[in-house]
Amino acid sequence: MINYTQSGSLNDKSYNLTTAMKPVGPAFKIKKLREGTPLELELAGTVSASSLSSSNGIRFELRINGKAPNYKIQGSLKAGHLYDSIVMKSVYTRLKPGNYTMQVYAASAPSGTATGVILDPGGWGEAILATEF
Repeated sequence: MINYTQSGSLNDKSYNLTTAMKPVGPAFKIKKLREGTPLELELAGTVSASSLSSSNGIRFELRINGKAPNYKIQGSLKAGHLYDSIVMKSVYTRLKPGNYTMQVYAASAPSGTATGVILDPGGWGEAILATEF
């Protein structure tokens, strides 16, 4: 049986980033129900940034409890387009049943800093969708 969980709104404030992945946006609770099932996180939304310094862009990743997934499609915001649509997907294949926290993580890439990074600018209600198969 497939189990779905949807986060609340991702728009909470702006963030400043360095090259180290850090949480951005609010964290949300999720409960994994079964042993041996993959858990997928997906986000199709919009992000923006005020500026980049010595950076080519920003990498975004969906994480559970701050840990990198087994498989991923990272989202990105590039220097020439600081307001754009992105798609992210993360797959966890070895999580045991239990309670977890899901959140977007981001970092400037490949160097430098990013300022004024916002998830879901304008507050349109974009969310993370978690699916346990």
